[in-house]
Amino acid sequence: MEQQSTFDVALLGCGNMGAALGRALLGAGYRVIAWNRSPEKAQALEPDGARSAETAAEAVGSARTTVACVRAYDDLEKVLATVDMPAGHTLINVTTGAPDDADRLRQWAETQGVRYLDGAILAFPEQIGSPACQLLVAGSPEVWESHGDLVRAMGGASRHVSANANGANVLDLGGVGAFYGVSILGFIEAARYVTACGVSVDELMLVARQLDQILHAAQQQCVDTLTSGDYSTDQATVDVYHSGSLTFRDTMAERVGPAPMIEAAAGLLARGVDAGFGKESLYALYKLYQNRDANQAVAQGQ
Repeated sequence: MEQQSTFDVALLGCGNMGAALGRALLGAGYRVIAWNRSPEKAQALEPDGARSAETAAEAVGSARTTVACVRAYDDLEKVLATVDMPAGHTLINVTTGAPDDADRLRQWAETQGVRYLDGAILAFPEQIGSPACQLLVAGSPEVWESHGDLVRAMGGASRHVSANANGANVLDLGGVGAFYGVSILGFIEAARYVTACGVSVDELMLVARQLDQILHAAQQQCVDTLTSGDYSTDQATVDVYHSGSLTFRDTMAERVGPAPMIEAAAGLLARGVDAGFGKESLYALYKLYQNRDANQAVAQGQ
């Protein structure tokens, strides 16, 4: 079909995050046509300057670029099946998913002659459009170069992270799923213990702020260690961390019952000791994951 570029962006998905993306684009001067499975959510953007479309095909067919932010990749693929996306059109997909999802959609885009970028949003809806908001974007560097300004209108600190379309989802899974998510769960567990002991959670927050600075330094040490392969240390060793974790685990369990996050940490440290890493730095635990058998044993809690 011949593309009618009446609009700069077709927005597919107008939930809390999608609507925030749409408003940021409108605020930056982009012409936006919006579609949502529930029409009233797209219509809610009309006072901000958007036009609502009755169908996804109408939205995509009248814009140069599509930004997709729906519940899941499966949902997006069902929507795309109803759309005759013009060859040369650009699809920027910031739906949350796994690396394999991004690879699958990239392959679909290639068969359609569509330019594709895949992204992950490191922000809450209220942060969208701010200078510090960051979208991680992966895919063709050339497509990123021509659409970077549009993406940065949604998040000023947005950056291109990989030529592989799955790169943003890899970082999202590692950064949000494995790191941020576990950190928040650990903080909840800590708050449970602290408040049970009669100490204000506000005081815990002040401690956490101080630990943030230490954590940043530890992260850099970890990166340096993994790069060099030198796990020696003049600081606390795996043995020391293991001993401390047992004290923390037992004390918390006595006061508030099972503490699954610290129990998991103690178990991983115990495996590090058993593997002979006790005199090395904490980052030596990375070696537990360096072969498939050890990784499976960790996953199964053996």
